[in-house]
Amino acid sequence: MTQLKLHGDLSYCNIDGHLIFLDVQNDRYFRLTERLESALIAYLDRVDSRDSDVRTLIERKILVDGSNDFGHIPTAFKNVPKRSAMEEAARARRASVGEVLDTAAIVCSTQRQLKSCRLKKVLDGLASRRAKLTPGLPTSSDSESRAMDTAAAFRSARPYVPIDTCCLLDSIAMITFLAKRQLHADLVFGVTADPFSAHCWAQYGTTVLNDALGHALTYTPIRVI
Repeated sequence: MTQLKLHGDLSYCNIDGHLIFLDVQNDRYFRLTERLESALIAYLDRVDSRDSDVRTLIERKILVDGSNDFGHIPTAFKNVPKRSAMEEAARARRASVGEVLDTAAIVCSTQRQLKSCRLKKVLDGLASRRAKLTPGLPTSSDSESRAMDTAAAFRSARPYVPIDTCCLLDSIAMITFLAKRQLHADLVFGVTADPFSAHCWAQYGTTVLNDALGHALTYTPIRVI
């Protein structure tokens, strides 16, 4: 059989032996039936699995033709959060008028994108803009300190924007705000299994920028942008 890989728009994590998927093209999280889940795990582990089950995974576009690159599997994500910028009182500061106006413009623009575009297009746009604004910038203790201060400015400005807060909206907006100041932050998606819950946050190195550390650590990363 042709070598197969996970569809590029899919990512997954394994929680207690069960897989949870994020499909950014169709803006959804899902799980497979127990039989298909076992077949996929066996295939990815290069263990023999029923051809009929593999064909079903192909028909459902879980597996597609390709090499051994299995797409966005977050096991390679090494930046486990170690601190939270929100929980360091010394980082609190008042935003300038310019920062408030910039925050408002970014939040409004991000909200329009999320309402009118699929998640994949929004995330691809975010990654593209960030790459242009922060080409090859290394993470250092100095840049981490600046990222924390910049995130504090965004959080200070955000209440002035008359749009309800939302983890996806605010994380994308914060990352854009940082990128405009030549700071490259990651967008981390995480899930819990029982009960199911999805969440995301902005992270610079090992520092969570817009969430409490304990809360972020309750989620298993499923995709990092």
